[in-house]
Amino acid sequence: MVAPAPVGGGVMIRAPFMIHRVNGLPADALNLGLHKTNRLLRELDGIEAEIGRNADHASDLLYQRIPLLDDPQQRRDLLALRRALHNGKLPRVSTEQRASWCRALGADAGVLERHLDTFDRRNALQTAAEDAYRAEADDEGERLAAILDHPAFVQSLAHASPDLVRYLQRWRLRPGSKPARTLLAYASRAALKTSPFSRFTALALDNLPADGSARIAPAQQDIRGWLDDLARDDACARIFLVAANSSAVTVNDHRWLITPDVRPGTALAWRGDALVDGQLYADVLDTLTEWGVLPVDEFLMRLGGDDPFGAYLRLLDTHLIRIVLPWSDSRDSSPLTELADLLDTADTAAAQQARDLQRRVELLNQAQGPARLAALDSLRLDGRRVSVYEDAVSDIAVDVPGAHLTTDLQQLGELIRPYIFRSHVYDWIVEQFVARYGPGGRCDDAYAFLISLATRPDFLNQLGKALAADRAMLTFRTDRAWLPASVTSAPPSTTVLYQLAAKDNHSIAEGAYQLVVNQFNPGLGGLVARFRHLLDPTDNIAGGLTSRLRQWVTDAFPHATPHEVTLCADLNSMQRDSAGIFPPFRWPAEPENRDSSASPPRLMIWHERAQGTLLLTNVEGLPIAPVYLGVVPAHLMSGPVRLLLCLSDPWVNGAHHLCCTYSPLEQLSEPGADIVEEPRQSIGRLVTRRRNWRMSASHFPTPHRNESPFDFYKRMDQWRREHDLPDEVFLTLEGGGRLTQDYPDRKPAWISFNSAHAVRALASNPKIGVAQAVRLAEALPHREQYWLRDGEDRTRAAEHVSFLRWDRPNPRSTPTQP
Repeated sequence: MVAPAPVGGGVMIRAPFMIHRVNGLPADALNLGLHKTNRLLRELDGIEAEIGRNADHASDLLYQRIPLLDDPQQRRDLLALRRALHNGKLPRVSTEQRASWCRALGADAGVLERHLDTFDRRNALQTAAEDAYRAEADDEGERLAAILDHPAFVQSLAHASPDLVRYLQRWRLRPGSKPARTLLAYASRAALKTSPFSRFTALALDNLPADGSARIAPAQQDIRGWLDDLARDDACARIFLVAANSSAVTVNDHRWLITPDVRPGTALAWRGDALVDGQLYADVLDTLTEWGVLPVDEFLMRLGGDDPFGAYLRLLDTHLIRIVLPWSDSRDSSPLTELADLLDTADTAAAQQARDLQRRVELLNQAQGPARLAALDSLRLDGRRVSVYEDAVSDIAVDVPGAHLTTDLQQLGELIRPYIFRSHVYDWIVEQFVARYGPGGRCDDAYAFLISLATRPDFLNQLGKALAADRAMLTFRTDRAWLPASVTSAPPSTTVLYQLAAKDNHSIAEGAYQLVVNQFNPGLGGLVARFRHLLDPTDNIAGGLTSRLRQWVTDAFPHATPHEVTLCADLNSMQRDSAGIFPPFRWPAEPENRDSSASPPRLMIWHERAQGTLLLTNVEGLPIAPVYLGVVPAHLMSGPVRLLLCLSDPWVNGAHHLCCTYSPLEQLSEPGADIVEEPRQSIGRLVTRRRNWRMSASHFPTPHRNESPFDFYKRMDQWRREHDLPDEVFLTLEGGGRLTQDYPDRKPAWISFNSAHAVRALASNPKIGVAQAVRLAEALPHREQYWLRDGEDRTRAAEHVSFLRWDRPNPRSTPTQP
């Protein structure tokens, strides 16, 4: 039985602002299609049907007349003809031969003559369709190449695929060629899929000028990598500060240490926590901790010995010491500039390298269109290419009429709230706390407690059981939705990404639209915090994203003070950009920087006996709410920090069935022997599931050996119509019963069955052959339902982001002293 929501547990609050993601290319820029070819294929279908209807009559006629013929050769020829016609083929014969057959049939010759004429018309149409296919495929290549005439698109393409811009020749854009497939993938992303990257998809904030401006910064991963190299260079190392690894802690008379478990990646680098037994190094750690923060020069003097620099390097490599990052947390801070300032003190060429790189990055905004490629190629540190991140403000103002939208989001909130439940991981943490400190107990060191849990021999097993219990509750209404949370844990919340399918802005104002729920994201705003520097206008900081997010999150903690948990900001630009909205709570495993103290602030944990929750406070007893606003999902973090993030936000959104994106956590059934169609799922104006088709990968057409591109296109067209598929769909691959996590293109891929380039790109995708299942989803909104228009009155795809939260299901309105 599902328990009713307690008083105050079901009231939804919507953030008073929205983020909009707007595609950089007009939808009609990807106006591909073989219109003449498709018309001829429809005519060809009609003739094929006519041949099928007349085949039995012609076959029966020949069956009756052949035995009556006197000429054995004529009988053999007509028998061969009958077999060919039965197989839907017409042998090549001369006009005289056909006339001879008709004379042999006498009065019934007209039946055969008309049937043979139908074959002639089919063959002529087949030839015409093939010719049209070749001509229109070439024309499609020219239209695809014309996308390169959009400077902003080429500028973004230089960031995404520099080699494509560097080597692409327009004449090489043949259907199925690698350049054509790659260009098509990026063009569809920029015209039809709202995924922020450079100017492929830009951002808009309510009431913010749509000026098309951009923010460019070098990749933090590259800067951190260079810093580590400099810190190991005898000529530069002495200008840096060094400190003991402040994550060292004693638990049950045993010393533990967290070392970085870096997960590098071109798009998303992050660092997990690797717990290391530090008992053997306890005395060394004590000494290093007593030394505090020291310049490397002084540190080497204290080390002494025959090779102090070698010992220093070994301490770095074993993570017993860490370089203090030479930059600050300030919103105006530039790590590269601050690193250059420090390098100036060593009078090295490295300082000039850093300043030259910073200057080139600042000049990137002036390198428009194709010129961006050369500018990006010039970004080097010690000869290695440096990546940059670019985010852009949309050049289109987005004004969504809100009266009906408010009603629809309220309805959506009522639908999903019973599926947002408290995690079993939180329960396990509480259970372990009470077992150790007793009901109503207190722990004076939250960090040591979390380390003690993560170092248990059965930690991964217990964590796995709790996560499995969470997965088992996905898509089920549960009384766990109404379990309480302390005032220092986030309230139930979700970020909703959705599109509006409408004719125009007026239709939205009148309520004549559909709200397509694309997906949910966890948290109070971590998905967009990375854009706060971009969406903070210099002339009106108070009206920017930072102040709005700060107010939204602060209001969620009326009885606690939010402090920001920033993770991996030294090696991930998006994580760094997300930081700085609230005072920091530095996780001890994170490196110190110029602003941080050597000793991280200490948190205490109190058990709230009345409601069975855990409250976090500082040493003065004031409630502290750790808030994580990073873009790296919390579930990717490992070790004790994952437990802290669970205490910070203990809620799991199990309403995946009420949005159009399948969760990687969902266990999908094995695909059956048939193609299974799932109808569109709608509730009023809400669309919570697009119409889709799921099948085994073996059911999906792939080219036969030696099959021509035209014949595959024709066969794919017949397959599409046989299963009543729309002209345009999005394809997702599944593997091992879940959405594939190991495919670089695991996100939905756009397909137009009317495009030679799209069909050949599909045919060339080797991942289909190794996938377990294929899912096709309707394109909704379809192009005629893109309501947002640019200055040239061309439509753009747009996605909107709204933030929802609910009151905590807590019987007490204010906290009491633990």
